Amino acid sequence: MKETTKTGETGERIIGLDDFTVEKLKEWLHIRNTWIVGIKERPVFLFINPIGEFIKIPNYAGALKTLCNRNKITHTTPHMFRHTHETIMWEAGISDLNYIGGRLGDVDKTILLETYGHMSNRSAQLNNEKINEFMKNWSRKLEGIN
Repeated sequence: MKETTKTGETGERIIGLDDFTVEKLKEWLHIRNTWIVGIKERPVFLFINPIGEFIKIPNYAGALKTLCNRNKITHTTPHMFRHTHETIMWEAGISDLNYIGGRLGDVDKTILLETYGHMSNRSAQLNNEKINEFMKNWSRKLEGIN
């Protein structure tokens, strides 16, 4: 949790999690709990290093880069997860800007649209399928009227 965001809003928000993410968090908590067994002062943060210290964002970014290099995958920054989450919402068919903005912490919807308003190819395909289905149903209704 961050005290404030770049827009000055509170960094605290409550969002629902899908079952897959909940399972991954449970796995992480198991790992984390094995780390803190020997630590006298129990850490309060969810994401810690093996000695119980809070992982600061610059350290997190560096650790993520190291993991990407070690596993020969494309370098990923922490901020890219935000873009990934937004894309997942679009591809899931979510178009409610208030919902998306709430999850991403964006109060100003114009910033949300300018920054995250792109749609993936899959999302465009799903929207085209919706339009095609609508037009089929509409044309059937027109045929029934004549």
